Amino acid sequence: MAAADGRRLAFVLAAAAFAAACASARYAACPLELGGAAPAEAFVACRALLLQRYGALVVDDAATFRLQTVWGAVPGEAAERRATVFRDDADELAIVVELRRIRQPLVGLPAWTAPRGDAAAERELAAALRNELSR
Repeated sequence: MAAADGRRLAFVLAAAAFAAACASARYAACPLELGGAAPAEAFVACRALLLQRYGALVVDDAATFRLQTVWGAVPGEAAERRATVFRDDADELAIVVELRRIRQPLVGLPAWTAPRGDAAAERELAAALRNELSR
């Protein structure tokens, strides 16, 4: 009986530690490292590149420097992606690219998964924006 209680306690502690780690994990945006201040035309250049790649914006706010695209289909996947470029708390430009997929449960209708960060797409977009802003 004591061994079972010990295993149960160990399981409960491990589950609690895992839940705390998951709850405290916060996704960090990809910084757009420009090696200095953003140029005056940064908003216009970022806006143009996002429109070229994603087609439309749902947030277009020059005053706060926030741009967010519509969800767009990912070629060859049952998924959608959207991008956000914004000025963070440190007054630096940052990027978040989110990805959501269609999941098909055994019973019921297909549904979107919760959006998750797409680090590879963020790095690729950051490189394209850096290239655009360094012209």
